[in-house]
Amino acid sequence: MVWHHDRPFELTLDVPKKTLRFSNVLPGVTAGSQMYRELKAFLKARQSPALPEHRRVNPSKATIRASNRSGSVSVTMTVNKRDFEYATRKLVQVVHEIFLIFLVDGPYYDYLVEQLGFDPDRF
Repeated sequence: MVWHHDRPFELTLDVPKKTLRFSNVLPGVTAGSQMYRELKAFLKARQSPALPEHRRVNPSKATIRASNRSGSVSVTMTVNKRDFEYATRKLVQVVHEIFLIFLVDGPYYDYLVEQLGFDPDRF
């Protein structure tokens, strides 16, 4: 599907492993970088009881994590109770929040322009 910043996103479902994954959500992110550490903390916070239920990933139903392969960050949701519908909705929600909250509210303006081709005139 074409989504944020007119980029193609591919959702991969692996039923035997009970995972859903968006690959290459954030290109050009070094594995040991501050941005990658902050993203992992952001994803962990999405499972916090401090968030309202409608914005939270219930860890008894699914867990979310980031992985980094050669500077390309993927986001994976693991389904705990075979509720793939719940996990899919929450994965889409969290990836959406990466672009609308994590990247915009954080110090990532240069990343948006350089890596994602964000138009500074539209920001």
